[in-house]
Amino acid sequence: MKSLSLAALLLCSHAALADWQLDQSVSSLSFLSTKNNLVTETHHFTAFTGTLAEDGSLNINIELNSVETNIPIRNERMREHMFKLFPNATLTAQVPKTVMDLDVGESMALEIKGQLELNTKSQILSIPLQVTRLANEQLLATTTQPILLNTVQFGLTDGVKKLQELAGLASIDQTVPVTFNVIFNAAN
Repeated sequence: MKSLSLAALLLCSHAALADWQLDQSVSSLSFLSTKNNLVTETHHFTAFTGTLAEDGSLNINIELNSVETNIPIRNERMREHMFKLFPNATLTAQVPKTVMDLDVGESMALEIKGQLELNTKSQILSIPLQVTRLANEQLLATTTQPILLNTVQFGLTDGVKKLQELAGLASIDQTVPVTFNVIFNAAN
């Protein structure tokens, strides 16, 4: 019995101290776009990776060329005019240790500051989260409010104008709400 308890304690300690890998197959990263001040559409990225280190260092890499708008020509235009020169975005943040100490089934609401690097520009973002420990070796992090990105601050104005011109639109909103729902698994 003591051996079983000791083994369980060691497994729990290992999960608490392990680096965590984002499981993209069950995670989502979405954004909205609004055209002509009337029509809002949901889009997402199909390729992104991430790690959460035992010290709370978070690093997410988004392959912007994996954009999926459900309209092939729009995907191509976004890749060509928005993401061609800088096809990746990176988010780094520090997650508090209290998140790593959550018990199975326990949740925590928090706000972290993250640095987003996109198109050679960098911005500090406030990221409102709900983090839940789903299992001993699994964490779920979900935005509780959209993160509002301004395309002007990331130097994407010319790309947005080009997309607007190609699509024959009166406007494309420069504010882009972003949400995510990501699962991290403890690395073995």
